[in-house]
This record gives sequence, structure tokens and C-alpha cells, in this order.
Amino acid sequence: ARTSVAVSIIDDVMTDKITLHGLGFVQVQLQGNQRLHVWHPELPRRACFEHSAIHDHRFNFTSRVIVGTQFNHEFKLVCHDAGEFMLYLHEGARTAGGGRPWTPDGRADLVHVGTIGIAAGNDYNTRAYAYHRTEPGGDGRVATIMAKRGEYPAGAHSTCRVGVEPDTDFDRFQWSPAQLWEVVSDVLLGQKMTP
Repeated sequence: ARTSVAVSIIDDVMTDKITLHGLGFVQVQLQGNQRLHVWHPELPRRACFEHSAIHDHRFNFTSRVIVGTQFNHEFKLVCHDAGEFMLYLHEGARTAGGGRPWTPDGRADLVHVGTIGIAAGNDYNTRAYAYHRTEPGGDGRVATIMAKRGEYPAGAHSTCRVGVEPDTDFDRFQWSPAQLWEVVSDVLLGQKMTP
């Protein structure tokens, strides 16, 4: 059923109000340039997740944690030809699976510079093109509302450890909207998912 509408979503997956993200969360489009992000331990993640969770964004954002505790790990990028990570630029039309192309864009080391834990009711800010990764605390059920604060033209990057093949075919539509809303309900309202 999804293939019949795939052409309409290739250029912008954001026409879908609720989708799965390869970093292990549900993404819901909200008004006012905001997104609801919901993490749950049963959600699929891209196959290379353990080696490719560090990324940047082409926009500044403020994220308010509304359920659980979110950990934000920040990294400094040190570019050089023998770097431990390959940088992959995400620009261009979206694929049928909802992602953007992964174009190799140099190597770098990523130096951990700090981690903060953000409990429900608190915010954290991330600048455009700053490398980070997020990690849900506790039982893995976390929800945030992210608000974009300015957007820039150059594409964002993901990283993947050299020698590990990136999961360029992760399907953001592998779970139905009904399944994704069930995850949202579980995390936001404490209504457990059916087996």
C-alpha cells in the first residue's frame, strides 16, 4: 500500500504527520515548526545505530523534555584523513524509505566534550552543525518537544565508524501510523502497548 504513495513523499517525508526515525524515536510534526519526539525501547533503529548515532542538524533548536530524562552527549569534530568516523552529508531528494542520501564527506574524530541529563520540564539547546547524540534514560521511554530556531542551507551530517556500512535503506514507514500512535500513547499517557 505504501508504494502507491511513495512518489508523493520522496521529496519531503514531512508530509507524513507521524513517522519512525532511524535513531529510535517516533517523530510527529506539530505546528509552529515544532516536532514531538518519542523514544521507546521496542522501536526499531537503523542497523548501524551503535556506530552512527552522532550527527548534526542544519538548524538551531530548543528541546523540552516532557516525559523521562534525556541525555545529550556533545562532541567536537576534528577532521583529518585518518579519522575514526566517516562523515555523511544528507542533501537531496528523499528516498522511498523516507531518508536522505548518505554521501561520504570526509573523515574525522569525534571528541566527547560533555554530557548533560535533562529531566522532564527542562530544556536544552543545540546549535546548527554542532555534533551530538541523544540517549533516553530510565526505562527508555522519553518524550520531547523540539522547536527549530533558524535553519541554514547546507545539509546536515551523520557519522558512521569507518569500516561499518551505514544503513542507508532504513524504512521510516515500516510501522503503520496506528502502531506509532500506540507508542506515543504508551509514553505520554502510560498506556502500555498491546503485544
